[in-house]
Amino acid sequence: MLKALTVSEAKPKLGSLLDKAGNGQSVYLRRKERLYRIELVAEIEPIPARPFGYFNIEGDDQWSHSPTPPVLALPPSNDTRTPVGHSPLQNPPAGH
Repeated sequence: MLKALTVSEAKPKLGSLLDKAGNGQSVYLRRKERLYRIELVAEIEPIPARPFGYFNIEGDDQWSHSPTPPVLALPPSNDTRTPVGHSPLQNPPAGH
């Protein structure tokens, strides 16, 4: 069985427990029925910012002159069906 300290036992020794965890030793705390492990976590380096165009493929200048991609329009619809809840006799479309 592993040695786990209660929170009350760990409070006065917290500094030395952190030193143990920093040296790779296992440190466990118990609070009620739950078991916790204290361990050293490696610091995560942030992902560096990339300048605009960093991921462009050489020779592919499709987006190179525009800071945002163009909005692609849908082709006009030939759908003549009446939307649900609308009667062509009650609300005729504008211009008819």
